[in-house]
Amino acid sequence: MIPWQARACASFCLTVVGQVAGVALRRPGASVLPLLRRHEPAPDPPPALLGSRGAGGARIVAVLHCHFVDVLPDLLRALETIPEPFDLLITTTSDLALPAALPDLATSVRILRVDNRGRDILPLLRLVNAGLLDDCEVVCKVHTKKSTWRRGSVRFAGGGAEWRDELVRGILGSPELVVAVLRAFESDPGLAMVTAPGQVLGPTYWGANMPLVLALGRRGGIAVDPGRLRFAAGSMYWARGDVLRRLGDLRLRAAHFDSETGQDDGTTAHAVERYLGYLATSLGRIVTTDELVGRG
Repeated sequence: MIPWQARACASFCLTVVGQVAGVALRRPGASVLPLLRRHEPAPDPPPALLGSRGAGGARIVAVLHCHFVDVLPDLLRALETIPEPFDLLITTTSDLALPAALPDLATSVRILRVDNRGRDILPLLRLVNAGLLDDCEVVCKVHTKKSTWRRGSVRFAGGGAEWRDELVRGILGSPELVVAVLRAFESDPGLAMVTAPGQVLGPTYWGANMPLVLALGRRGGIAVDPGRLRFAAGSMYWARGDVLRRLGDLRLRAAHFDSETGQDDGTTAHAVERYLGYLATSLGRIVTTDELVGRG
C-alpha cells in the first residue's frame, strides 16, 4: 500500500479528471450520491432521551458523541477545563446512564440515544435538526474516537488513541487555552471554527470525497472550489453555533448516510466533515489553537 498522502493526491486528481470529462467514477459513497441529489427521505425522529439533569440555556454547549463507552470518563475530565457554566449533550449508541462523575460546570446534561450510523457526524446533525443547538453561541465538539483502522497502517502515523488524545489536548488542554479560545470568539466576529494544531487540512486530503461534497454544496447552496478545501480533520473543534446550525440547510437524514462497515474514506460522514470546512470559511475563518495562544 502506498502512503496516504500520495494515495489521496491520486484520488483527488482522478476525481477532478472524472468531473471534467463527465465520467461517473466508482468511488466509496457512490451508493448514497443519488439520495443526496434528488431523494428526500422522511425526517428522522428526535434522538431518544435516556436521561437528563438540570435546565439548559448556557451560551456554551459541549457536544460529546459516545460510541466507545470506555473513553467517556477521559472526555468528561477534559471538559472540566471549560471555565464557565455550559450545557452538555451526550449522544450515544448504547443504553448509557447518567455518569456519576460529570464536569462541575455542566449545569445541564442530556443523554440521547442514536443509531450507530454516520459516526459522530449524523448524531451532530440530529441535534441540529432537533433544534437542540438553536440558542447557543459556541459549541465544543468531541467524540470517543478510536480509529482502530489506523493500527499498523502505513497511511497514518500513530494509532487512533494517540490521535484522539492529540485532538482533545489541542482544544481542551488547559483552562488557559479554553479562555483564549472563548476570548477569540468574543473579540473576533470573523472567527468561525478553532481546532487542534496541525489539524487544518487542504486539497491533498480530498480522498474519495469530492463527488459527495459537490452534491452537498448544491444542497446547501455553498460554492465548492476543489482547490480551496480547508477542513478540521478528526472532527473535534470549537465552532460558532451559527455555523453548525447552517448544517440544517442540508436536510440530511439517516438514509443519506452509509451503513457502518468500518470505512476509512468516501462516506457521507467524511464528506460532511469536509463540507463543514467550506461552510465555516464561507462565514469566517478556521484557525488552530496555537494561532490563538499569546493574543491575550
